[in-house]
Amino acid sequence: MKLKRLLFPFFACIAVGVFFLQCTRCTPLITDTQFKEPVTLVTYNTQTFFDAVEDGTEFKEYKGSKSRWTDQKYRARLGRLKDTIFAAGEKLTGKKDRLPDIAVLQEVENDRVIEDFCKQLPSGENYPYAVCPPRSEKGAFTTVILSKYPIEQYFVHRLYTGQKGSLRPLTEAVLNTGDKDNPQLLTVFAAHWKSKTGSSDSASIRALQEAQLIQKIREHREKNPHIPFIVCGDFNQTLEEFNQLNNFPVCWDMEGYRAECEEGTQPDGSYYFKNSWEKIDHIFYESDTDGSGASETSYAGTAYIEPLLFFVLYEPPLVADGKPVRYNVLTGEGYSDHLPLGFRFEIHD
Repeated sequence: MKLKRLLFPFFACIAVGVFFLQCTRCTPLITDTQFKEPVTLVTYNTQTFFDAVEDGTEFKEYKGSKSRWTDQKYRARLGRLKDTIFAAGEKLTGKKDRLPDIAVLQEVENDRVIEDFCKQLPSGENYPYAVCPPRSEKGAFTTVILSKYPIEQYFVHRLYTGQKGSLRPLTEAVLNTGDKDNPQLLTVFAAHWKSKTGSSDSASIRALQEAQLIQKIREHREKNPHIPFIVCGDFNQTLEEFNQLNNFPVCWDMEGYRAECEEGTQPDGSYYFKNSWEKIDHIFYESDTDGSGASETSYAGTAYIEPLLFFVLYEPPLVADGKPVRYNVLTGEGYSDHLPLGFRFEIHD
């Protein structure tokens, strides 16, 4: 199966220090319909998912003559990723062998990984559309959006911080979950922000990334108030550490999840660090209530997301002894130090 990849040449954006990819349309998109079927989405930090071709940007344990990383381990890991995404799809839909409609994956090395991943999928249940931006300067990974739905337009927003060069890009994609005659549009912002490790100024860098995202949300709402949005990914910070984004509804506040968390059937986060769960992966969405804070920031739209289900994929073999089974390149075993987030929702206008 050949992916319909959306990878176009760069051209400069009018915003200083930001570059984005060419879009397929440049006029506002409008929809006045409601989704007839719920939409399903999974976001997942796959943890250092390199391909089997060494190009010099890999982590040290994945390259060189002493590396234990092999093509065999890579192929086995692709299979485990497929099983993980299908497991999320089954829990989201209640049907076996169903993929989520949208998959947002962080820490993927390049489009080769995505093509190899999609080659494993059955012809009748796959992702024909993908946005896979080039990695940032000196970066090892990118963030990918996989979709069953056509991608009508997309942007890749780059942020430069001077001494650090460009950061991981923010990807914005408009998906059509309807058809040509009855378009049903949704904007997905996919993010992977600066980690807290290895940099004393990581908090200030994430603040810049948040400011960029808030600005892009504002621009989107002004141009396309009838297209609701979702923001998801690995933000490397908890809700209390945001400046503005936490004014929007977030997956962690859904009543069903909170009840299961209190019962002990769901973890209190998706990332396990120093014997404690952390909520650093998030799904924010646009609500019809003033609780989103949208009215305070003057970019409220007319369409909104109605959440139906949220969960952390907290089950074996992704979990053992109550915590994620992180990938180990030496043994070739494991999955990721993060757990996937699943989200089912409807859109109303």
